[in-house]
Amino acid sequence: MNLHEFFHNEVKPAFGCTEPGAVAYATASASKYLVSEIEHIHLELSGNIYKNGVNVGVPGTEGGTGNNLAAVLGVIAGNPEKGLQSLEEITPDDVEKAKSLVESGMVSQEVVRGVPNVYAKVSLEAGDETITAVISGKHDNLVEIKKGNTVLFSKTATSESGSGYSYEELVQKDMAGLWDLAASISDETANYLLEGSEMNLSIAGEGLSKPWGLGVGYHINQIESDDLLYKVKSYAGAAADVRMGGGPWPVMSSAGSGNHGITAIIPPTLYAEANGNSKRKLAEALALSHLVTRFIKVYTGLLSPVCGCAIAAGAGAAAAVVKLAHGTPRQADIAVASLVASVMGMNCDGGKGSCALKVSTAAGEAYLYALLALRGGGVDRVQGILKPDLGYVARVLGEISEEGLSKMDEVVLRILQRG
Repeated sequence: MNLHEFFHNEVKPAFGCTEPGAVAYATASASKYLVSEIEHIHLELSGNIYKNGVNVGVPGTEGGTGNNLAAVLGVIAGNPEKGLQSLEEITPDDVEKAKSLVESGMVSQEVVRGVPNVYAKVSLEAGDETITAVISGKHDNLVEIKKGNTVLFSKTATSESGSGYSYEELVQKDMAGLWDLAASISDETANYLLEGSEMNLSIAGEGLSKPWGLGVGYHINQIESDDLLYKVKSYAGAAADVRMGGGPWPVMSSAGSGNHGITAIIPPTLYAEANGNSKRKLAEALALSHLVTRFIKVYTGLLSPVCGCAIAAGAGAAAAVVKLAHGTPRQADIAVASLVASVMGMNCDGGKGSCALKVSTAAGEAYLYALLALRGGGVDRVQGILKPDLGYVARVLGEISEEGLSKMDEVVLRILQRG
């Protein structure tokens, strides 16, 4: 398995929530072909892109939210060369202009069926010309740009479990196999993963210094306790507060999500700091965290009715803490099964400030159930529909997500659209 390619595709900086980020990337990519002044933007979004982008903060907008605002900003100030960070250089004037255009009714949007979970088609209308751009399969996977019926750019759409390479080898591994893969990373990859650790700690620091969003991390941090559990919960919550509140800083993502990256990275990073693990050992633990996270997402999909921060990134973080504590793959399997048994029912109701509550919960539970497994407790045999086996747990989660909760997203979408 090409680990360099895997980590550079699955673990990358993301500026703001990846759903409006994808919309902005699409409109920025289409707008460079405009000749006339933009008149209207129409968005055709998968249910999950709509759900996760409708109420979430857009970075650099001082509290602005939503896919519509991101779409306009992508047109007037986005840099398509920066992909999911296309809005990194917007100015206050850009924001004011964009907000005014959104309020004027420039943008319309609809949820479309029969498309991948990650899908956004944007249509820019200007005079008698229409430019369309399509994101499909992954948030940064631009597959087509057309001017009228003329194709200007085309690329084969990858499935959401693909980014130009196969995950078949990944899902053939068990926990012990992923454990060994993580230990085999190159020094270059190790340094890259450590950069992600520093990036996410930095944004957590912003959320601890003042209450962004709901102030979840900021207020938990005010609790007087020397227990590392509270630090893990406060740092993870604070990073998500800033990200979901539109803070102008990137986070290192995992499996296409910044919140997944926060959850997967912060618990092992803080554990390593508290327990004196070397940078190399931390990097290997982070590698395991990202591998486990993506392993589960192969089965559940990148976007799902279940909160991926909890069941996927939480699982990755739990396994990583066990590795740092000199545990075993068996104990990591137990920690993952225990974590999933605890948070399996946490549904995803879209991206917004309260996601910080879920991220904080997932990070704290990951740390707690790693400790439980290390002390001989947890789900060490069949319990209900779960047992301590990563592949089995991932398949169960996929079945529950795709079949058992197939109506969950429909209900959530209906409520969101009802307002």
